Formats: sequence, C-alpha cells, structure tokens
Amino acid sequence: MFASVSGPSFIFWPVGTGDTTTIVISENEVMQVDLNDKQMADEEGNEHIPIVDELVSKLPVVNGRPYLSCFALTHPDLDHCRGFAELLERVDIGELWHTPRVFREYEDTYELSADARAFRTEAHRRAERSIEVGGDPGSGDRVRIIGYSELFQEGERYYGFPEEDFYTRPGNSIFTLDGNDVSNRFEAFIHAPFKEGMADARNETSLAMQITIGGSTPLRGLFLGDLSYPTVMQVFDETHSHGNEDKLQWNVLLAPHHCSKKVMYEDGSLRQDVMDEFAACQLEPGYIVSSSNEFKGRNESGDNPPHRVARNRYEEIVNTQFVCTGEVSTPENVRPIIFSSTALGIVADGEDYEMSDMAESTLMAAIAAAEGTDSPPATKVGFGRV
Repeated sequence: MFASVSGPSFIFWPVGTGDTTTIVISENEVMQVDLNDKQMADEEGNEHIPIVDELVSKLPVVNGRPYLSCFALTHPDLDHCRGFAELLERVDIGELWHTPRVFREYEDTYELSADARAFRTEAHRRAERSIEVGGDPGSGDRVRIIGYSELFQEGERYYGFPEEDFYTRPGNSIFTLDGNDVSNRFEAFIHAPFKEGMADARNETSLAMQITIGGSTPLRGLFLGDLSYPTVMQVFDETHSHGNEDKLQWNVLLAPHHCSKKVMYEDGSLRQDVMDEFAACQLEPGYIVSSSNEFKGRNESGDNPPHRVARNRYEEIVNTQFVCTGEVSTPENVRPIIFSSTALGIVADGEDYEMSDMAESTLMAAIAAAEGTDSPPATKVGFGRV
C-alpha cells in the first residue's frame, strides 16, 4: 500500500500551519484532501516533508504515471492548495472535488494564489468537458462539485453540467472514486457548504465531510476545513435535525482551521455547546490532530492559529490523544501522523516512517540553501534518527 501503511489509513503530513491529508483506501486507491507543499526550509533542521515529491514516489503507477484517484480542495486558500500546479503536472488525478466557491472567484482573481488559479483553471476545463460530452468524461477529466451554486441554472455558464453523477449537495454520501464503486470500503458524507453561505468568506464555505474507510474495522474521520464556531454548530444542528447522528462520529478529528480558537470562542467567550458536541460524537479510540506548527507555551495577541487555548479545550475532551503534526515531526525524525484500520483495530503509526529518496534529496537541498551553502550537507541534516 501507499507509504507501506498497514491498512486503510489517514496520513497527516508535517507542512507547517496548513492542511495536507492523504487517505489510503486500498492498494490502488489514494485520495488527497488539500495540499500545502512547503519544500523550502527557512531554518536549519526543517521538519517538513516535500509532499509532491513524496506523492510522486509512492503513489500507485497507472499507465506509467503516478496516479491519484481524487484530489479534494476544501477551499482555495494558499495553505490548502500550495503546490497544486506542480502536482497536476507530475501526477495523473482521476477526479477533482471542490465547492462552488472556486467558481465564484471571478471578481477576486487578484486575491487568488497561482496554485489556486491553477486549480480553478483545471476545474473549469473539466466542467466544460463534462458539459461537452453530456455525462461522464472519464478518468483525468472528472470533477465533482459539492454544495450549491446559481452557476448551474439555465442561462448561466455551467448550465448542462451532469448533476446526477457529479453534483453533490450536503446531506448526501459519495460512494465512488474516479468512476469506481468503493461503497464497501469508502464513504464521504457531505456536511457543508450550506446554501445560505454561498457568498460567505472562503473559510466559511469550506468543504466539510465525514470520511469512513476500512471494512470490518471502520476508521472515521471528521474534516471541517477552516470553519469557525457558527458554521460548525450549523453542521451539528442540521445533521441532528435529519437524524444523521452517526455521520458526526469520529475516531480522528482534524481540528478545524489548524486548531484555531475561533472554533469554540466567539466574542471572547467559550461556547461550550460545540465542545459538548465534539465530545458526544467521539468514538473509541479518539484522536484530535492539529495540522500546524508547534504550539507556543503562551500565545501573544494575534497568534491564531494554532492557539494554545484551543488545544487546552480539545485536550479536555479527547479520550486517547491530542497530537500536532509540527511536534510529532522533528528535525531528528521527520515523519507524518498515521492512523490505520487493521485486523487488530485502529492503530496510531508512523514512528518509523521512511521518506522517499526523492523527497529526502529535495529537503536536503532546501536545508543547504537555507544554511547559505552551494551544495547539500555531507550528512543527513534533519532526517531519520541520530
């Protein structure tokens, strides 16, 4: 399997304060949720992994090229799509998932990063191809649009998009990846974005979903993008109102917005109701992941995310462990956080992770550049155990 994991897995990569999650469904099925490929070391002893290199090296190969079943973009902020243009060039991506916010960015082009524009251009191309063929355009051209948008109404630019197969609204599940039925090993239940939030700030239109992988030992993850308190509570309220409480359950919670305190604080006050909801939906074992730099002992004004106060609140409810990608990965042991579904149950793994030679070479060169030398160091600075 990808990265030699011991079963269907969630892999959370050390990429600074940003999101990069790889979901391993089977030997030949891998999904990527967001990307923050921080190749360049800004200091000696960098603990980041060059993600595009790592994916190129370890993805399954189809027709002579690295193959990714699906890339899902929660929203087009740079810390969720950095490196996408390079990924698209080097990897065959069967299917894209995104919210209509990508299509709303016409007037905001100047705000979009080059990688966000690359994603939008590719999403446009795939949507237009789907309209042209009047249905499924095939692997490499598929795009799934998740949420609500007026752009698909008669007279609008994407009128005629094949909604039945590739347009998913919140409250529904997805059981296919790149045209393949994976219902016996994968489900993505869509929680958001909501119709009434179509024009909200990008963070509040994030793709939010529960993903379940594995067969006899299901592993459930809750991914809420960069949502803040009001929208997170809307996810809980809407899901309860439709009797879908099981779609809120999690073994792994990716702390929204890189462990921002805006998830549980509003107007300076703790909103205990959201913490009670998280706790009630937690399964055994339960892990909370902060995809961020390491936490300061004490935050200064404006330090958010990640925020120590938010971490404290999560640690009060988690039944197994709170973990931070920027703390688990160190210059001496550069590694991701991995949770796997195995015959023995759900296990936390990754301690002995081996980076690919390609990614290691890239990181060594970046460290050398940061140190001001013209060539990589003679010894492996920042890799493995010393």
